[in-house]
Amino acid sequence: MIETINPQHFYPDYTGKLGDLRSERRGMELWGKLSEHPSSTIRQLASNKAEQKAYYRFLNNDRINEEDLIKESSGRMSNLSKGRHLLCLQDTCEVNLSSHKGRLNENSGLGQSDKSGTGHCFKLHPGLVLDIQGLNPLGFSHIKVFHRPEEKPDRIQRNYKRQPIIEKESYKWIEVAQTSKAILKESATVTFIEDREGDIYEQFAMVPDEKTHLLIRSRATRNLSNGNSLYKEIDSEPVAGTYSIELSTDRRKNQYKRQAEIALRFKTYEVMCPANLKNKGYPEAITLSCISVKEISKTSKPINWKLLTTHKIEKYEDALLMVEWYNARWYIEQLFRVLKKQGFGIEETELENGWAIRKLVIMQMTALLKILQMNIAYADSEGGQPIEEVFDKDQIEVLEMMNTKLQGKSMKLQNHHNPQRTKWAAWVVGRIGGWKG
Repeated sequence: MIETINPQHFYPDYTGKLGDLRSERRGMELWGKLSEHPSSTIRQLASNKAEQKAYYRFLNNDRINEEDLIKESSGRMSNLSKGRHLLCLQDTCEVNLSSHKGRLNENSGLGQSDKSGTGHCFKLHPGLVLDIQGLNPLGFSHIKVFHRPEEKPDRIQRNYKRQPIIEKESYKWIEVAQTSKAILKESATVTFIEDREGDIYEQFAMVPDEKTHLLIRSRATRNLSNGNSLYKEIDSEPVAGTYSIELSTDRRKNQYKRQAEIALRFKTYEVMCPANLKNKGYPEAITLSCISVKEISKTSKPINWKLLTTHKIEKYEDALLMVEWYNARWYIEQLFRVLKKQGFGIEETELENGWAIRKLVIMQMTALLKILQMNIAYADSEGGQPIEEVFDKDQIEVLEMMNTKLQGKSMKLQNHHNPQRTKWAAWVVGRIGGWKG
């Protein structure tokens, strides 16, 4: 039987999980503060000096480890997964603390950055789980936190191409997928969705089973069993159908708002094992469906994606559904944005110990789920999740009173959203926060 979603699923319960009753109580207090006042500055979170010291002690306590915090979060997700059809989004985020390098403790869980040799960074690689019905975020199947050693040899020194996958950093995709499979074992189906970094032959060989699928954006063309290349083959297929989407402005990608006309092609192929993996126990070929997502509008930077999936794609509607699911990757990008910039500002924390900052981040990620739920709801024409899944009875009552107080006299300043949906609540919370409506 599928368990009904309610707000309690999004609140941690550290009872019996951190080894000390006082620490468990303190952890719950700190999480509550993070949920109410998104911040990475303990001084701003604490009500007084005594609280401030208590939160510092909690985060710097070596007996409280990040694995226990992660286990508590994934345990809640395990209970909620029973019988559900799920999407699990994976991606990597770097937390760069180099602006604080003068006061950070050495050898405290920090390492090299992508952009430089600075040893003041760590990385997050979570599995964010969505319910296929409504694409609502439910929690985390796993959160991998790691750092690169400062003295790590480069790719040439490590003979990277000959290294076993388990020794490579890219193994994170397989590790989180395998760990998530165990956590979500009672779900009906799970589809892992990943960007081009996850296009790893070993993953296609190791992760899928009868109820576990992959949907990954292709990084490069592959050799097929018929001797041709994947991209050449899929681009020669007839167009299965077209659709239009409105692209929003994204200055990071030099993309400006426009209407895009998209053509879809799809076909199933036998993808051959790369030469460097032969004789290592991997299958000689793997059957995958490829979906070509190609913009036919005249523009300088047209969309041109190739999606690989273990799902059977038999008609245009199947291919379109895969594109819709892949687009849900936006949610994990939003999660990282709230964590780093508009919200918690983790890179501005005043904590001096890397291990303490890592524990704070894990708590923040579970606390920002409600922000993400409202963010998604406000962008959803249907209003997002039912409000009772996100807010409890007392919270809804307060929101109703605040809604009456905050609505203006003109039609523009009225809350016209469905009060049974989270979008209605997001309007009220936005007004409380100073939004003009």
